[in-house]
Amino acid sequence: MSNIKLETIQFHNQQLIVLNHQNKPYVAMKPVCENIGLNWAAQFKRIQRHHVLSQGVVMMTIPSKSGTQEYICLPISMINGWLFGIETSRVKPEIRATLEQYQLECFDVLYNHFMPKVAQQYPNTISLEQQQEIQQAVSERVYQTGERHQAVYSKFHQQFKIPRYQDLPASKFDEAIKWLGSVHSRSGLSEEDLYKLSRLYCITDRMHHFICLITPALDSIASKYAENFHSMAFHYKRELNEARSIIKRETDHIQPKNIIDSWHRVLPAIRHNC
Repeated sequence: MSNIKLETIQFHNQQLIVLNHQNKPYVAMKPVCENIGLNWAAQFKRIQRHHVLSQGVVMMTIPSKSGTQEYICLPISMINGWLFGIETSRVKPEIRATLEQYQLECFDVLYNHFMPKVAQQYPNTISLEQQQEIQQAVSERVYQTGERHQAVYSKFHQQFKIPRYQDLPASKFDEAIKWLGSVHSRSGLSEEDLYKLSRLYCITDRMHHFICLITPALDSIASKYAENFHSMAFHYKRELNEARSIIKRETDHIQPKNIIDSWHRVLPAIRHNC
């Protein structure tokens, strides 16, 4: 067995033991089961009962400092069949999440490790069904936030460093769905309501501007209203800035359609404080 070469691959702070035998990678099965929390004896019996998996079983003996170690292995090409043959609904609740994590990500780790050139050209990306789920999640986000579809997809591509959503690695699917859903819903106000609030902000900001201009004149004539105007000039500015921040956040998805669009009159003041 001198042509057997042992490797270890890090996977979520655990090690997968891989043995390269006759230029083919095999995975040591007992450590995998122990990492997940599965009963190795029960899994070995299941492998032996399986007509296809049982034909791939190889016993490998590797010398070590503490003596020889025997590993029962399956070729990497069969790991998929073994893992997905385990029904997550039938395992102990405390190991279910770990098992599902292995089912989702283990294939990518092994695939990219042993076939990097192939993986780069033909990545293990999401299926057509998962692509449809991504599309649906994007549409739901658009509905909830009022963002444009293209804006959501652009953020999605940046978040996961991919040129297209179809190129999302399969192991990142759950994370992507969670990311698409982890946005604050828009206030629920209609675009017309948001415009009225934006317009009100612009009017109030303009009024504050004139308050600031007239205050020195009231001082010069010792007006009894001078103190009130000083207070408004100071305190209203802070509250206006807070209101502007809220309105800016809630209207960030809106873009004027053209130069005569009503939004074109209010958005510059909100976004640039002009």
